[in-house]
Amino acid sequence: MAPPGPARRLSESTVLDAAFGVVVDQGFSALSIRRVAAVLGVSPNALYTYVADRADLLRGMVERVMAAIDLGPLASTAHTPAERLEQFAVAMRRTLLGHPGGAALIMSGPIDGPHSLLLNEALLRTFVEAGKSLYDAARGAYALQVYILGTVMLEAADGGTGDPEREETLAIERRAALEHVDASGVPLTAQTADIVARYNTTEQFRWGIRRLIDGMLAAG
Repeated sequence: MAPPGPARRLSESTVLDAAFGVVVDQGFSALSIRRVAAVLGVSPNALYTYVADRADLLRGMVERVMAAIDLGPLASTAHTPAERLEQFAVAMRRTLLGHPGGAALIMSGPIDGPHSLLLNEALLRTFVEAGKSLYDAARGAYALQVYILGTVMLEAADGGTGDPEREETLAIERRAALEHVDASGVPLTAQTADIVARYNTTEQFRWGIRRLIDGMLAAG
């Protein structure tokens, strides 16, 4: 464990800053109240004024990540609801992939804080403005978030960070690996190797999100 740093003036914000610092420097699995306290140069007990336990710390970190997601695309009056939903989805994916520990954090517990509720409200409003009932809007808002979060999980597990150059590098590596696939066992995979290699890319994400959105908005 790193030696304690110099003591800092504590607040919820500084505690969260330190927690993200631990994730960046040591990885998500290293995150603990004790390690965050060491970074801040205080005893672990000093943090309990701001967080009840590790789970509470994680909730605060999730909220900060969710607060970083731009809801602006959903409020645009210059685009159709379908375009707004797609632009938002692309922005949310980019934010989660680019945020330190973003993918791991959204798997750490419920995503139900104030910023998460505002995000869901904005999605509901967009679906309603597209002419959907509240029932369909609620189903659609959830389906959209599941698609985004699931994609982020798979991309992060593959080493994705949201960086376009990194994305292309990984696609090239996957394509090279597919050269060694036994085509007799998985002939269709072998025939579509160029596409399979690009599963975890913005191109594939947009392909899927457009069809999901179009299908939900067209459904009666």
